[in-house]
Amino acid sequence: MRDSVFLALGACIALAIQIIFAPAVSILGSMPNFLVVFVGVASMFRDASVVTAFFLGMAFDLVASGTPGVMSCLLTVAAFVSARASVILGNDTLSVSLLISMVASLFVEVCYALFYVATTDVTMFDAILLRGLPCALYDCAVCLIVMPLLSAAFARQAPRRSAPESSTIRLR
Repeated sequence: MRDSVFLALGACIALAIQIIFAPAVSILGSMPNFLVVFVGVASMFRDASVVTAFFLGMAFDLVASGTPGVMSCLLTVAAFVSARASVILGNDTLSVSLLISMVASLFVEVCYALFYVATTDVTMFDAILLRGLPCALYDCAVCLIVMPLLSAAFARQAPRRSAPESSTIRLR
């Protein structure tokens, strides 16, 4: 119960920061997506993060001018894949956690740009190179700053998930 309250509170804070703070720190039209960073980190430590990712994405789609369901789907997939990658690769080191979160943000931003290309008359160059990749790099920069703080907060709340013994890869 306490974990769910902590996760919901963190999600609400991430959504508020996204709505209030992200437009203010926009650089050349690129805005960080704090929801992607939060979902990337939370999915490595909490099982309920997939549900949280769905609702965060839906709230983002309803508040922003995007098509409802797109960010929700992308965040849900990113949370699921991040959680599985965290179990397989382990999240014992900050570098592995950062790598997983950064790949998740790159996935979300590029797929969102591709959806934008498919539904509007924007060119692939404009969407991917001028919006998707700069936003993903911005997300990665935010992740470098926020990841140690969030991982410490999540680690204090509950022990880290680890891979089951049967799926652990051992080098001989």
